[in-house]
Amino acid sequence: MDYRKELAEARKAVKNLPRNGAGTTIDAYWEVCCGDVLVAEENLREQRRSWENTALVKEFLDIAQYLEGFDHFLDRLNQACKRMEDVIFGHPSLKLKLLNFRLSVLSRIESINDHDLGESEDVMDMIRFYGSNMERADRGEFDAIEQRGSLKSDPIEWSAEYESNIDEVERIVDGMLSDHPRGMGFCHAYWSAKAYVLEEKFGIVWRSPAVMNPGVLFD
Repeated sequence: MDYRKELAEARKAVKNLPRNGAGTTIDAYWEVCCGDVLVAEENLREQRRSWENTALVKEFLDIAQYLEGFDHFLDRLNQACKRMEDVIFGHPSLKLKLLNFRLSVLSRIESINDHDLGESEDVMDMIRFYGSNMERADRGEFDAIEQRGSLKSDPIEWSAEYESNIDEVERIVDGMLSDHPRGMGFCHAYWSAKAYVLEEKFGIVWRSPAVMNPGVLFD
């Protein structure tokens, strides 16, 4: 299936369509949300056009906030949010918006069903994690930024300066590597190009996962 074509058709279908709660309009807007998720996931799989995912997430959130008002969409919105959380990188403030929205959806679901789903605590923990690290980055306290998982990332990725420029960086790098095979070893070419563009064009020194995790083999 051509997800891009389907998303374009879904967007065309909701153009000038009122958000008035009518059943047909709700379903039409949900189709756009689905398209946003599918295209963003395709970008991630293909290791191309990752810079597009920011706009896709923003479009998704805008429509999802409208659909949240309809109880029968809550479970679907929760699942879609989880998938969107996995496709956005280098945008902590946008990821935080997704997490906060998902927490709102979970709270609605739990209230309707009168029981905890077991997900809310994990989402609240991630909200605290993102909020704290962003505050530390804003204060320039990069050494205090918490690392999670087995691999370390450069703390500069939590900064507003990095976030405000990363989409343009990714767009440039995507063009630079347009003919490069997306197979084994691609990550090293990608990281090298990314570090070069960040420093040369934006004055941001960024350390790749390979630099941050000496002794770890990446392919």
